[in-house]
Amino acid sequence: MTAPTPPPGWHQDPADANLLRYWDGRQWTEQTQPKPSQTPTPRKGGVGKVLLILAAVLVVMGILGAVFGGGDKKDDKPAAAAATTTATTTHATKPRPTTTSAAPSSTTPPAAAAPTTTQAPAPAPRPAVPASDPRCAPANETLVALVESGFSASGLSLINGTVIDSGPYTFLGGTTVDTTGKMKNRSDVWVIANGAVYASTGGARNTTTWPKASAAPLKISPGDEIVQALDTCVVNLTR
Repeated sequence: MTAPTPPPGWHQDPADANLLRYWDGRQWTEQTQPKPSQTPTPRKGGVGKVLLILAAVLVVMGILGAVFGGGDKKDDKPAAAAATTTATTTHATKPRPTTTSAAPSSTTPPAAAAPTTTQAPAPAPRPAVPASDPRCAPANETLVALVESGFSASGLSLINGTVIDSGPYTFLGGTTVDTTGKMKNRSDVWVIANGAVYASTGGARNTTTWPKASAAPLKISPGDEIVQALDTCVVNLTR
C-alpha cells in the first residue's frame, strides 16, 4: 500500500530530526526552520507555594507601612510650612543685581594705512602716422564700382574710396572688406588710365584681375610717390 501523502505544512525534516521542512502537498521545498524545543510545564503545586509566599510578603509590608507611616503624616504640615517660610524669606532678601555702565572707551583705533597704488607703466607710444596728403579727395561711386568689378572673389567691396588725380592718371585707393564688413586689406591702390584699371599694390594685385601697373605701358611701381601718399591717406581713414 502507498503511504498517505501528508497535508501541506511544516513537518519533521526526513533528513534532520532537529529541523522542520515545508511540504507543499506534492514535494518537500527548500524552506526549513528549527524544530521548537519542548519547554517543561510547571507543576501546579509549585505555583501555589509561590502565590502563598507573595501574599505573606504583601501582608507584612502592609503592617510595616501602618506602623511607620503614621509618624510621617504628623510632620508633613510643619515641614511644608517651614519650606514655604524659607522660600518667602529667600525671595524677599534676594539682592537686586547692580548695573554697572561701562564708560565708553576713549581709545581711538589707529588710522588704516592708505592703500598703496601701483601705477602700471605707460604703454609705449605708437609710431606716428604721416599726415594725409592734401591732394587726397573722396572718390566718386563710378570709379569705385569700376575697380570693384575686377574683384576675383565675390562678396568683396571697397570702403573709404580716395583718389589723387595726377595728369593723365587717376590713383584710387580704398579698404577691401567682405560681405560681413570684415576687413580683408587695409589699403589697396589702383591706377586708372584712359578708362583702363591697373593694380598697383600687392593686395590690389591679389584680390582683382586687373593687370599690373608696374608693367607696360604704365610702369608705375608700388613704391611710386603718389601710390605711397594715397596709401597713407587710406590708412589714416581706416585707423
